[in-house]
Amino acid sequence: MLRQTYALTVRELKHWYRVKIQIFMTLIQPLFWLLLFGQAFTLPGTGGENYFSYLAVGMLSIVTLFTCMFSGMSIVWDRRFGFLNKLRASPIERGVIPTSRVLATVIRALISAAIVLVLALSFTYIPGLDGLTFYDGFNALDLLGMFLVLLLLSLGFAAAFTIMALRIRSQEVLFGLINLVNLPLLFASSALFPIEGMPEWLQVIAKANPVTWSTDALRYFAFNLPGIFSLGTNLALLVGFAIGLVALGALLARKVLTE
Repeated sequence: MLRQTYALTVRELKHWYRVKIQIFMTLIQPLFWLLLFGQAFTLPGTGGENYFSYLAVGMLSIVTLFTCMFSGMSIVWDRRFGFLNKLRASPIERGVIPTSRVLATVIRALISAAIVLVLALSFTYIPGLDGLTFYDGFNALDLLGMFLVLLLLSLGFAAAFTIMALRIRSQEVLFGLINLVNLPLLFASSALFPIEGMPEWLQVIAKANPVTWSTDALRYFAFNLPGIFSLGTNLALLVGFAIGLVALGALLARKVLTE
């Protein structure tokens, strides 16, 4: 089973890095956010604190979300071209098929987030631009903590969007659903600005958003500042989010792929 999962995961990654435009399109939008949006504002209510650092950490959650949104597209294409039927007819565990998609998406998301992080840090050395600055005591454990948070977030979202692809056979419907959930997850979160400025009803939604949990924990590791929830609460919520959706995906995949 491990060898089968590894083979299909490598196949997915090869499809990704062989089409360079996919990598470019994944990163160009966060770069525009950092260059245009991040350089244009100060953070309200903090005496002009570097908004770029605030946004840059939020962009790590956003690029993870954007990468995971298309985790199920390969299933749609494999179904269309008949490769999925060949996998279903082969003597492999049914769970290997969605698991390989999820693992490949998690790897892609972590690589994309690492590139965005390096870009945000590099802005510090460009005259006239703000760059990402961590708190004075930032160390390797904080960096590992940040990537642990992104790992949990990407596991949950990759499983969620893979579940959608397994249940939805139409590419057009899947694209529509992705676009439907994209903006609410993005703007009803603390990734772009503090939720304290939102209406109370929207704050309730934002606090139940996994992007908020992730961004809150990332900013704790990056800036050592208290957030909406404690670090332990954010991590517990993300662990539950990841485990719950991975388990649900495994159950649904077994049912759908054996029909």
